[in-house]
Amino acid sequence: MLSSSDAKSSIKIIIGTVQGDTHDIGKNIVSAMLEGAGFQVKDLGFDVTPESFVTAIKEGGVQVVGMSSLVTTNMLSMKETIEAIVEAGIRDKVKIIIGGAPVTQEYADK
Repeated sequence: MLSSSDAKSSIKIIIGTVQGDTHDIGKNIVSAMLEGAGFQVKDLGFDVTPESFVTAIKEGGVQVVGMSSLVTTNMLSMKETIEAIVEAGIRDKVKIIIGGAPVTQEYADK
């Protein structure tokens, strides 16, 4: 029902569960809610490498990158992915949001 909305946004979002993590229920819920709100969402799936995030951004028009991790030890992949985005010279082109059960505001601020 969420995805059936006629509302459309020009904002493109990519979303994925970071490398090393195969948990995607929360990511799938967020993706469905974003689509229902009219955003253009490309779901990269789970166990997504930093390089795959970078490639998806470079394919064009992406304004928001969403990353998820349920396993605390895999949260480091979020940092590695952000570093890859910075190294690719495209960090200033996207907003980054992170989530998952172990993610705190303090971690997101870092």
